[in-house]
Amino acid sequence: MGFSLQVLESPEQLTEFYNSVLAPSFPPTELVDLEEFVESCNNDYLHVIGAVKDDEIIAGAVGTTPTQEGVMLLLYLALQPGLRGSGVGGALLDYSIKAWRELFNPTIVMAEVEHPTYHAPSEEHGDPAKRLRFYARHGGKILDIPYFQPSIREGEPPVPALMLVTLWVAPETYVGENLIAAWPLRAALRRELVEACDPEFAPSLRVEESVAGDSVRLFEPDELDQVPVGFID
Repeated sequence: MGFSLQVLESPEQLTEFYNSVLAPSFPPTELVDLEEFVESCNNDYLHVIGAVKDDEIIAGAVGTTPTQEGVMLLLYLALQPGLRGSGVGGALLDYSIKAWRELFNPTIVMAEVEHPTYHAPSEEHGDPAKRLRFYARHGGKILDIPYFQPSIREGEPPVPALMLVTLWVAPETYVGENLIAAWPLRAALRRELVEACDPEFAPSLRVEESVAGDSVRLFEPDELDQVPVGFID
């Protein structure tokens, strides 16, 4: 399949990508609204790389620009319906990680992934088990953090039982075999997750506790049963 990979910047490109790729791929609880998405891109909070075929945006990767600690999150990786298994997603992921490393020199690039034990596959939104295997083929490892997604829209609940999967870790961030320094994650998660929740919200306190030490363990995808789960009380 012939396509090009390029940064998406104009409001027209971003709107097309949102409507034709993002909206069909994610439930409303996991997707910011269009106005917030375009504004975040214009304010350089988000960076979008798209796959374009015949002047049509067929896929895209959305990353948060690095925190001051160098932590980036692949917020969304999405393809038009019907393109899963076409090779577009893998090429887009590899290109995006390489481009972000060159542009931003991040400490860690990670993705949010639904825990396949607690999120069922669907025709509309894909199969979490297949998604985890996809990231594993690209070097993904699971952080030892009971992660969940805080509410991203007013009135919407948090999304439980998600995982953080590393897609790039700078060599100097490793402190042992399958151990990485906790301080970049601690600062980034406190700002982006813990402080977005009620001060006494138990799930966010568990996240904070999981990064309170010197290091955080990385699990291989076949060690999924050892990964702590971010349940919502």
